[in-house]
Amino acid sequence: MKKLDTYLNLCTQVYELSKPKPPENAYHFYKSYLEQASGKVLEPMCGTGRFLLPLLVDGFKVDGFDASNHMLKILDEKAKKLKLKPNVWQDYTENFNTTKNYQLIFIPSGSFGLITSLKAASESLKKFYLSLNAGGILVFEAETPKTMPNQFGVPRSFTYKCNDNSMIIATYFNLQSENNICTSICRYEMVQSNEITKTEIEELKVRFYDPETLTRQLKNIGFSKVTLRKAYNREMAPGQNDEVVVYECQK
Repeated sequence: MKKLDTYLNLCTQVYELSKPKPPENAYHFYKSYLEQASGKVLEPMCGTGRFLLPLLVDGFKVDGFDASNHMLKILDEKAKKLKLKPNVWQDYTENFNTTKNYQLIFIPSGSFGLITSLKAASESLKKFYLSLNAGGILVFEAETPKTMPNQFGVPRSFTYKCNDNSMIIATYFNLQSENNICTSICRYEMVQSNEITKTEIEELKVRFYDPETLTRQLKNIGFSKVTLRKAYNREMAPGQNDEVVVYECQK
């Protein structure tokens, strides 16, 4: 299995400190799909369980996997505190294989954009299609090129306090976007007793997906119906200037 060079220890801590809970509107949006699902549910790229664990608390059964063992470690720690035993494992979307058939597969929060390779994205979507029951639904969101940053070369720093009186300084530096991929150099510094005790540097890439191109790809894979939704409103279509589009794909 390939080695993951993002979402390591300090990055994962910053993720959990800055995003401990799902946005309320996004949570209820995806929850509405689970309420209608009549079979098994899967959340690929589940991360620290920001969506998965609250859904388990609400009584739903959800499997999940993620490429980052650091993210899954935090998920496991939180699950133990909640006395939950989720069925989660470490895996990459393009390598995903299962003997289960799911009625619903969902990927919230734009995580799909972390799949920057078009080949890996295609393989991932094919895997999801094959893993769905007939009539099953894949729902995920992806950022559009409208999200493309217009400021480059200017560092942005944020400070996150940890529970043990230490803190992490996160600094982000955007490079010029190329081929609908935005690259950020991320530097994470753990500070304890006024000293930097650990540093991690990651190169984070995010792909912005053109809705027309992605819709065509989903149909070519075999989805019988692809509906574009406004985030996070199942009753509205996205506008031309929307930065995020939700794709509802029925097998």
